[in-house]
Amino acid sequence: MKSHKIALKLYVEGGSLPAHARFVEVFHDWIKDNVLDETMIDVVDYGHVHQGPIVLFVGHESDYAIDLGEGRAGLLYVRKRVSNDDPSSNLDDALKRILAVAERLEKDPRLVGLAFGRREVLLRVLDRLRAPNVDGTFVEERAGIEAAFERALGKVAVTREGSDAREPFTVRARVSS
Repeated sequence: MKSHKIALKLYVEGGSLPAHARFVEVFHDWIKDNVLDETMIDVVDYGHVHQGPIVLFVGHESDYAIDLGEGRAGLLYVRKRVSNDDPSSNLDDALKRILAVAERLEKDPRLVGLAFGRREVLLRVLDRLRAPNVDGTFVEERAGIEAAFERALGKVAVTREGSDAREPFTVRARVSS
């Protein structure tokens, strides 16, 4: 992947989403206890936003959000900065981070019943210069995207979504049975 500006989303599975105030509490504790291996700065409650992020966990390198985009609740990860000098590892690192945060959230007793699916992941590349939303980008990046998802989740099928050049390059990965 040529760009480090990656967004990933895991979707909430079954059950309902805990109150957004619980996520605010959890993320504030994570900052206080320095839980993640990246610099996290703030937590913002956007519970009033329709089909957007309801809680934003702001970091220096990346942000996490409890998101209602697409009309589906999920955990959204957005990488803002390069993690290392190897651009081919950006997607692997992003997947590792979102999966680790999802697991940590699922285990938190304040968020009882929360579960994120691991069978469908949305990838958006938020860099129209390095990853324009055209067929050629999908052709060029597909093998690397599939390989990264398969290292993290197992056998997957990836499909490109959308064709509007004004929108970010978007791929949906679904774990194959």
